[in-house]
Amino acid sequence: MSGVDAFARFGLELPRIQLVDRVTPVEHFTFDGVTVTVKRDDLTSPIYGGNKVRKLEYLLGQARHFGKRSVVTTGAYGSHHVLATAVHGGRAGFEVHGVMVPQPLNAHVIENARADLAVGAVLHFARTPLLVPAVVAATQARLRLRGRPGYFFGHGGSTSIGTLGYVSAGLELADQINAGECEEPSAIYLAIGSGATVAGLAVGLAAAGLTTRVIGIRATPRVAANMAIVKRLVRGSLEVLQRGSRTFPRVERDALNLIEIDGSQYGNGYGHRTRASEAALAAAAEQGLQLDPTYTSKAFAALLARRAPAMFLQTLSSADMKPLLRMAPSIPRWMR
Repeated sequence: MSGVDAFARFGLELPRIQLVDRVTPVEHFTFDGVTVTVKRDDLTSPIYGGNKVRKLEYLLGQARHFGKRSVVTTGAYGSHHVLATAVHGGRAGFEVHGVMVPQPLNAHVIENARADLAVGAVLHFARTPLLVPAVVAATQARLRLRGRPGYFFGHGGSTSIGTLGYVSAGLELADQINAGECEEPSAIYLAIGSGATVAGLAVGLAAAGLTTRVIGIRATPRVAANMAIVKRLVRGSLEVLQRGSRTFPRVERDALNLIEIDGSQYGNGYGHRTRASEAALAAAAEQGLQLDPTYTSKAFAALLARRAPAMFLQTLSSADMKPLLRMAPSIPRWMR
């Protein structure tokens, strides 16, 4: 079933570069006597996995469709999205540029930034998020002068096109439920950073007739992750799908009714650990689940606090980065 296009059933042919090489499995774990089902989207690709890869199938597909040779995106120093774009965009033949903003440095952040450089990404410094548009514009201007105008998508790949990756994932999960691989969960917990994963998953589940709650645990400031943004992504992705297919169901209201954004685990800010996230990191590690301190540990902490069966969407890549880091340069001076 690897490489299945979930939208083919609706007669849709969308620009796409296949990056996800398998239907990601669902596995069952027990924490303090409570069953947790995990959708293993850390395994979307053995090269570099996680949730960003699903979005990039459609974002890079669109870039190629428009004949672009470069892509420009944004993120914090340790951005998984920038790294996924660097890895998969580079392999697909694109020159990748990342406009980076500061975040608290830790070993995970430094490794991601070094890995960006190891695969050839060009990194640009923006001192604050407010300066990102100016740095992006300057980067685009230089690329145009070189005859390589870039296809731009911002933080997290959260555009109407990027959201399609998780509409596809929601349909994939519904197929797994129908095949008896797991029961329909009452709720799915996942980190929300820029909104597309939550929005797309809810659209896919609603399109399949499921009523599972999609609970996004906020790991970024409210200005970056809120219901207004999620609503825009739900509507935008449905507009794309319904322009291409009269048979794709009109599920905007149903999808929005599934979504909840929970800021209870945010703590002292983006990238700052909490006692609950540290405990979640340790509990998951005991059973072989790798979490990160910025996103997934906070989502998993919220699930553990629920103390009732639920599903966890594992969105962090579990690909081995050691070979890449062995040849990676040091982080640039402006990151220190």
